[in-house]
Amino acid sequence: VDQLQQHLGNHNWVIVDCRFSLDDTARGRADYQQSHIPGAVYAHLDEDLSGEIIPGKTSRHPLPPVDALVEKLSNWGIDERVQVVAYDDQTGGIAARLWWLLRWLGHNNVAVLDGGWAAWQAAGHNNIQTEPASNAPRTFTAKLRDELTADADRVMGWLLDPNYVIVDSRGAERYRGEVEPIDPVAGHIPGARN
Repeated sequence: VDQLQQHLGNHNWVIVDCRFSLDDTARGRADYQQSHIPGAVYAHLDEDLSGEIIPGKTSRHPLPPVDALVEKLSNWGIDERVQVVAYDDQTGGIAARLWWLLRWLGHNNVAVLDGGWAAWQAAGHNNIQTEPASNAPRTFTAKLRDELTADADRVMGWLLDPNYVIVDSRGAERYRGEVEPIDPVAGHIPGARN
């Protein structure tokens, strides 16, 4: 939080507000419009950080098309010189998605704000913004790292290979199949660890 505070207004730092609720998909944007870290642009999980859902073919949040994501990143003012800082108001999972997407596209200058929105507020930073922010567009160039993705067939092949570990990062109760508020089937991939 202190590092970010020191770089507010630095044109080579882009802040992205990734607040989102799976239960109320409009809440994150509404919260952003009410207040956000100065200069932060907003990224919606469904609209900006995911691709189109194709029933029977994709998951709930498939990867976005590379060209569409590159255009968004360019419009947010991100290029190879920019340090990106993403935050959300939950466990950091949505901010981490943007972190991973940028790494997948070859951009390593990205961080998740430690403690997110709550840490920003707890640090007593009263400098918040209510108006949507925008940055001068830049040209983002993707250097796709395909080794960071795997399709279902590849994962199935790894299940019996002791050199690979499949990790399910959802909450333990969802992993165990005790609670499933979103997905149509409870539980986890056989052999996955939580």
